Amino acid sequence: MNYEKLFGLILDLGRDLIGCGGETHRVEDTLYRLAAGYNFQSCSIWVVPSLIQATFTDPDGVVQTQIRHVKGSSLNFKALDRLNAISRWACAEQPDPEEFAAKLEECRSAAPSKTWISCLGCVLGGWGFALFFGCDIWDSVIAALASLMIFFMVRILSPKEGNPLVLNFFVSFVTEIFILLVCRFGPGNHMETITISVVMLLISGLGAFNGLRDLVHLDTLSGVINLAASFTGAIGIALGMALPMLIFRNWGGAVVSMQNPAPAIQIISAAVACVGFSLLFSVRGWKVIYCALGAALTWVVYLLTYHAYPSTFGATMAASIFSGLFGQIIARIQKSPATIFSTICILPLLPGSALYYAMYGLVTRNSSLSYTKGEELGLVCFGMVLGFMVVEVVNRFFWRRQR
Repeated sequence: MNYEKLFGLILDLGRDLIGCGGETHRVEDTLYRLAAGYNFQSCSIWVVPSLIQATFTDPDGVVQTQIRHVKGSSLNFKALDRLNAISRWACAEQPDPEEFAAKLEECRSAAPSKTWISCLGCVLGGWGFALFFGCDIWDSVIAALASLMIFFMVRILSPKEGNPLVLNFFVSFVTEIFILLVCRFGPGNHMETITISVVMLLISGLGAFNGLRDLVHLDTLSGVINLAASFTGAIGIALGMALPMLIFRNWGGAVVSMQNPAPAIQIISAAVACVGFSLLFSVRGWKVIYCALGAALTWVVYLLTYHAYPSTFGATMAASIFSGLFGQIIARIQKSPATIFSTICILPLLPGSALYYAMYGLVTRNSSLSYTKGEELGLVCFGMVLGFMVVEVVNRFFWRRQR
């Protein structure tokens, strides 16, 4: 067997996994499993979001070192699912390098998601979260139009601009100008809730989640890189929102007390929004239903916990634990990566409103508002971190030990 080619194919698989949204520690674990499946004598693998480096000793005793550079990543859960299936198949069957390469090439050459489906997903995501945050009919229509703008701007600009700070700043700036103009001269009524709804499309949730998970796994460098990328993108969003507020600050302020729809509307709209994100991230089939169900149940857990114990931190942590456990269970049922389900299910917990109002407080020099919402932002993030840690402990010391 050509172990040099096989070694390269294993690293190619790892590079493709990271490129479509795979978690660093899970990619590393997959590569170790493949090496063990092919009876490599020893291996040392180092994975970060932009690089894979590995040294293997093959069954013939030859030592090889190869490196793969990961140029960038995007969310493509359909490809992630297929690559995960290939890794399971390779671990179980140990195919020869030619067959392995053919499977990888088949996955890479698969037809991309149709533009209209991704566009529909983006519109559903913005419209669903508009209802979730209490927008009226006209506001939700404007949120859907703004989401459509975001979709095409990101699709056109992202291949040319890889810096999330610059990209998110420009997209946020143009979108916020559109929302301000429509609310000033058109039928829009609540500029702040429309903005919060569409900002959910730009918040880099996956990078933050993967970064936190990597830190829990003591993959410090990978965690810092992912969190830094997410933080950079969040700064771009904040600056893009802040500049139009400064330019048009005489057009009226934000309504700080958001409308709270009935719990049933919140639950249904969260499910609709997450159906949209599922389509946007190329999730297909029954997995879309599982994602929507998980999002709805995650918000049910949040509401019940908050009703019993009115604490944003406690409710967020409880809902994060449920979301993580739900993702792990469905992943085992579907034999798919848990990232697909847990990432989408937890979207209703993202602190889009806290980010908006914290930035609005800074722009309007309202230190009290900025401090209050900044504290809320920190509590939500901290609650999510602890929720991830609990799920990881259960996963590591219960499910893995049983397996």
